[in-house]
Amino acid sequence: MKRTGLVSYPCFIHGLEVGWEAVNWLELVDPSTGEAFAQVPESNEILVDKAVRSAHEAMAPWRALPAVERAALLHAIAAGLRNEEEAFAALLMREAGKTWAAALSEVNSAAALMDYFAEEGLRLTGHLPLLGNPRQQVLVVREPVGVVAAITPFNYPLSTLVVKLAPALAVGCTVVAKPDEHTPLSTIKLAQMAVECGLPPGVFNVLTGSGPVTGSLLTGHPIPRLIAFTGSTAVGKIIQTAASSFVRRTILELGGHCPAIICADADWRTRLAQIVVQIFKHSGQYCYRISRLLVARPLIREVLKALVEAASQLKVGPAGEADTDLGPLNHPEILQRVTQQVDAAVAQGAHLLLGGSPLTIHGYERGCYYPATILTDIRADAAIMREEVFGPVVLVQPFENEDQAVALANATPYGLAAYLFSENVGNALTWAGRLECGSVWINNIHQAFPEAPFGGMKESGLGREKSRFGIEEYTELKTIYLSY
Repeated sequence: MKRTGLVSYPCFIHGLEVGWEAVNWLELVDPSTGEAFAQVPESNEILVDKAVRSAHEAMAPWRALPAVERAALLHAIAAGLRNEEEAFAALLMREAGKTWAAALSEVNSAAALMDYFAEEGLRLTGHLPLLGNPRQQVLVVREPVGVVAAITPFNYPLSTLVVKLAPALAVGCTVVAKPDEHTPLSTIKLAQMAVECGLPPGVFNVLTGSGPVTGSLLTGHPIPRLIAFTGSTAVGKIIQTAASSFVRRTILELGGHCPAIICADADWRTRLAQIVVQIFKHSGQYCYRISRLLVARPLIREVLKALVEAASQLKVGPAGEADTDLGPLNHPEILQRVTQQVDAAVAQGAHLLLGGSPLTIHGYERGCYYPATILTDIRADAAIMREEVFGPVVLVQPFENEDQAVALANATPYGLAAYLFSENVGNALTWAGRLECGSVWINNIHQAFPEAPFGGMKESGLGREKSRFGIEEYTELKTIYLSY
């Protein structure tokens, strides 16, 4: 039920705030304090149908707009993001529990992605095979796939949206977005700002609500032609099943359990700070973080000592405090799952070197806090070795040789990303070729580039995001046989 005293944010459909009359409302909770601060409607079948049909009606005039004009609108939205970066960052800090620096970084990353896809949309080309048939040509052209359902997670609510929204809009698709029920506000604000920047009503609509209710209604609607989803593998499988009923395309960016391999000849001390960041950034709540550290046996003691020393310096605290390194986990379910995973591993014999228990912070007793945690001596058959760990936890294992390192790295259902450190570039490239994952970083760690495709193998997903390969996912190929 709607609760008095909380700020209400309705859905945004066809350029209007819609859904004030909804019966069921979901409370939004600040992860740092554990206190409700806003509410959004649980979109029902009527709202979902209204949003999808609005996007369907807006599709024809939007795709007919010259590509250069669509690009100009995307650039305008990117400029709007930068102009309002502090307002967006404040929302991300409140709804997602991000530190101020991390929130600002996400806003600027989203703006950069918007600019990138505005230009990439202008570089799309067709194909004209030179068959040499008299008075005949074959034209292979690309067309927008249609209405896109974009379903996004709580950990990066703005950038994971833009990596779907921007390429879809650039090629002429319209979008109905369903953000995670815990973090919808930045998505609503972006849609409102986009219309203020000149985006036609209906081209970008936002539905709020939970996955089991609103998400299921959206993925079960007959109109969308593509579902772009970032989230857990379990939910991805549900979406893939729903899509199969319509023979509908999907882009699924799912879970990860990513290894970093430190070879015996690695200059690991130089890279330790990067490794620590990639393990614990955003309190471990992202899919391509390092969750497993595989270390050559001769280095294991030194690496563990340095890792524990560095991780023990990370301060856990509210997102708004300037000296916070690890903010809160997003909601109690995440905290409970991470706690259960670590407890189960320890019960099976894992050695806890650091952390391992939820924290209570004075003045923020209802917040979802968990410290940097390091586990060793984990049994090969332990559940935590196969399950994604969405928290500040790393599993450290020694290895004897290349074959064992690669076998350990590949020994999960996931295949999203991996990291490899070795001074022998030839050997590193050989190892990288054996790793079953969509991206491999060698001797450096940085954010995935917009110009390079990102996605996973095995149960880490289907399709690719970013780059020209990512934008092509939002198009269909059509072959035209022209005789004259």
